[in-house]
Parts: sequence; structure tokens; C-alpha cells
Amino acid sequence: MSKLNLNLDTSYQPLMEEEEELEQSSNASSPRQISSRDFEHTEQISKDRDTAGVALYVYFIAVVVAIGGFLFGYDTGVISSAMLLLEQDFTMTALQKGIVVGATTLGAVFGGAVAGYLSDWVGRWITSIFSALIFLGGAIILSIANTYSLLVTGRLIIGVGVGLASMVVPIYISEISPRKYRGRLVTLNVLFITGGQVIAYLIGIVFVEFGGWRWMFGISGIPPLIQLFIMPIVPESPRFLIKKGKNEEAKSVLKKIYPDSSHDFIDKEINIIYETIAVDEAGSYKQLFHYPNLKPLIIACGLQTIQQVSGFDTAMYYGGTIMKMAGFVNIRDAIVFSLVVSLTNFLMTGVALYIIDGVGRRKILIYTVIATILGLLLLGLGFYFTTGFTPKQPNCIDYGDKCGACLLDDRCGFSKRDGGTCLPRNTKNTATSIGKINFFSPLNGNKQENDNSTDEEFYENCPSLKPIYTWFTLVSLIIYVMAYALGLGHAPWLIQSEIFPLNVRGRASGIGTATNWLFNLLITVSFLPLTEIITTTGTFWLYAIFMIFSWFFIYFMVPETAGLSLEEIQGLF
Repeated sequence: MSKLNLNLDTSYQPLMEEEEELEQSSNASSPRQISSRDFEHTEQISKDRDTAGVALYVYFIAVVVAIGGFLFGYDTGVISSAMLLLEQDFTMTALQKGIVVGATTLGAVFGGAVAGYLSDWVGRWITSIFSALIFLGGAIILSIANTYSLLVTGRLIIGVGVGLASMVVPIYISEISPRKYRGRLVTLNVLFITGGQVIAYLIGIVFVEFGGWRWMFGISGIPPLIQLFIMPIVPESPRFLIKKGKNEEAKSVLKKIYPDSSHDFIDKEINIIYETIAVDEAGSYKQLFHYPNLKPLIIACGLQTIQQVSGFDTAMYYGGTIMKMAGFVNIRDAIVFSLVVSLTNFLMTGVALYIIDGVGRRKILIYTVIATILGLLLLGLGFYFTTGFTPKQPNCIDYGDKCGACLLDDRCGFSKRDGGTCLPRNTKNTATSIGKINFFSPLNGNKQENDNSTDEEFYENCPSLKPIYTWFTLVSLIIYVMAYALGLGHAPWLIQSEIFPLNVRGRASGIGTATNWLFNLLITVSFLPLTEIITTTGTFWLYAIFMIFSWFFIYFMVPETAGLSLEEIQGLF
């Protein structure tokens, strides 16, 4: 059975009434045969009174496996800083930049699509090894890339690793974790992902000098090397071992996971895993498109679409570029303030994981989507103040005295001549379209070189731009990121994991996650071209319009699932 779950599928909720039922049946004088009904009602939560707690061994395994999540975050975040330096080495159009960024998402679509089948065929352990090797290979290719094609190829390979890790890491951790602590340990992966994004910005600040993008990409090869070195002492998932008939090996792993448990408890665990596999394999894709699974499928795919059309990933992938648009023209400043945004996402993700059960999934979405709309409207207004409402012009001189829009165009500089006007910079070997780029030529052959002998002097920033507008834009971006992280960043994955019965949950998660990746690709590739066609202001206001329609979808379609048993949730549909 193929499972395609992304990094935030962290809900393994202990439902107390079902847990008590299992305990009562295990303590009864005549033991009851465990049936598939138990797994429709519960996440197979059982408790052994002899178990003292979680072994440090389990935390160790979770950390090693979660390195894949860290690489997920790092490799999706590092492009924000690297792109600012790549622009100095290789003049690319907006579409070409979008392809470099979007190549990772395209690779992730493929990696995620095969991850479920691969992990069921060769196991979670070998799939994790494959993922690490792919991350390592991609890092090497990117660090030595000297052509545009090699750059895109490296990003595509990294994306395959991201797709594999996005599925196998949460599944692997969940299957080696004691049930009582499963949610906490799987959440570790979420923190590793957002932490990887933060580290990516810190590395970007360190290697901000010319050519530093090679170091940014190359350093990402260190974590997979560490993971490959340690993985030989990490066990295979007991679920996979049992599925392959390796019961004794599974028992050995379970004894390490539950070090103080009785033999009876281990035997019961194996029986429960057998039952979950049987129920799981009884499902089919056809069942998803009939009552009562069709409405949950629409909700899951709808929420995944909403998460992406909010435009949040543009803030992560193009954070440095957005800061430059906002007025932080100095590359180091742009990366530093992008780090502030990434830290906001990291901290608010932690807050969301803490409050979402108490506040409720539906309620937190309703309120945070309103805040997201407000953040997007303010962000668009901030860019209106800094760059105006002027789309990309055919010639630099067409910008006239519109400094903000002029400086967004890599071909142009805002000259001090005549009190301020937009003029083309003197360049050598500058390619401005795909047709003019030799796809296999060295990057430095396409490098934009300012001719210092010219008598033109260009402003590094707009002389008339008030700093308050730049700071207003930054604060608006932070509000937007906070709202997203508290709601849309986590709730869709949580709801998706709760609204399907066990026999179709893996398949439904696969469709929902594929929807997420496909819209991620669409938003990623289209962002920069949209900023040129309808301006940066228009782009973020377009996302705000998407979110207004999304709020109505959530209000009328998404039920509250917090505090309900799985049986009660099924009754909602």
C-alpha cells in the first residue's frame, strides 16, 4: 500500500474511551479477539502498565531519521539566499529563476509519488538511505555547477530527495515510536524542517560574498553524510518487518522501543500491527470517490490547495528577493531580514502545535485565514509604497522616475542624472532571455559585469524612498507569516489525518499531498512572472483574493474534529 504523507502529518491522537475498551478487554477473564472495528475507532492506542517510559534509544532513532526533515527544510530554504548571488553570476529572466526554484518542487512531486511504493517494497530504512544519497548527490552537483542546465539538474535531484523524505520520515518515526509519545516524536520532524530553513538563512549570511552560493549548496551535503554514517545502527520499522514475515526481527525492535514491557505486551503489539495491515490492505482508491469518503477527499484536497494559494512558500523560496523588492537592496540586509521571517515561522509553528488541540482546527483556521488576508493586503500596500504599481517595461528608460520599479529590473539602475531617472546599466555578456542563454555555457560567461569606467553613477536605493515604507512592508510580511504558521501551516495536515477511515487513509493522504505539491509548483514558478505582469502589489493582492474565497470554503465545508473520536468524525460525513 502506498502512503504519501508530507512532513506535517503528525496526528496520532490517543482517544481515551477506545484505549479504556482495549485495556478492559485485555484484563477480562476471557480474552477478546481484536477485530478490524478497533482500528476504525482508534489509532490503535494501547498502554502497558509495566512500561516505564520512552527509551533514549527511540529519541536517538527519531533524531537520526529526522535529519531527512532537516534537509527538506534546508534545501527548500537555502534558495532564497542563493538566488540573490546567482543573479550576480548568471543573468536570468523571471521565468528562469522560477524554473530554478520550482525544479525542487517538480522533483518532490516525483519523489513523493514513488516514495510510498518504494518504502513498501524495500523498507523505510533503505528508502531513508536512498534519500540521503540523493541529497548528497544533489549537493555535490549544485556546488560545482557551472552551467544553467547543471544548476536546474541539481535542484531537480534535491527535489527527489525532498519528496522521499517528506513521506518516509514521518512514517518511519511513527512506526518506531511508542504510541503514547508518537505525536511528540513525529512533531520533532516538523521542528527539524522549520529549523533547517532557519539554518539555511544563517548559512546565507555567512557566505553572502560573491560566489558564496556554492558553499550554501555544498554545506547541505554534510547532514546526509552524518546520516549515512549512523544509519547502520538504526533498525527497520517493525511494521515493515511484520509485513514481510520477519516476526522475530520485529520482536527484537519492539523490545528496544518498549524496554520494560512484558512478552505478552510485545505479542499484543504484533497482533495489533497485523490487524492494521489487514485493514489497510482492504481499502482501494475506488472507495475514495463514493459516500462517505468523497466529501472528506474534497475537504482534504481543498485545504491543501488553500495552503499553497496563500502564497506562503513564495516567502520562503523568494524571501531574499522579496526583501530586496521591499527596499533592502544590500544583499546581506535582505538575507538577515529574511532570517527574521524564517524565525517567525519557526516560533509560530511551535505555538501552533501547542494550541491547536485546545483551540480547535476549524476555529483556528477561520481566525488565522482572516489574519492571513489582512497580512496579504498590508503586504501589497507596502509594496505599493516601495515599488509602485508599475509592471516590467520593455526598456529601462520607460520606467522614468519610478525608482522602486526600476531597481527591481536587473537590467536597470536609477541614475543620478537629471535628478533621477531609470537607465540601462553597462553590461558585458548579459543574457536577458532564454533564447539568448547558452544553456551549456559557464555561468561566469553569462555574468553581468558593471563597467566601472562609465560615468554613470547609480543609487543603491531610491533616494525618495522613506524607510518607514520598507519597515511597514517587513512588519506586514511578519504578520502574514505568523497567521499562516498558526493555522494553514499545520491544520490541513492534521485534519487530513483525521477525517478518513483507516482503510483508505493512506491513499487519501497520497492524493491530498500530491495536490499540495502540484499547487506548490504552480505558485512557485508563477510568482516572479506575476510580479512583472501585475506587479508585486497585484500578486499579493491576488493571493488575498484567493484567501477570501478560501475562507468561505473553510466556513461552509470544514467541520470541527478536535476532541472527537474517529467514529464521531466519520459520523460527520
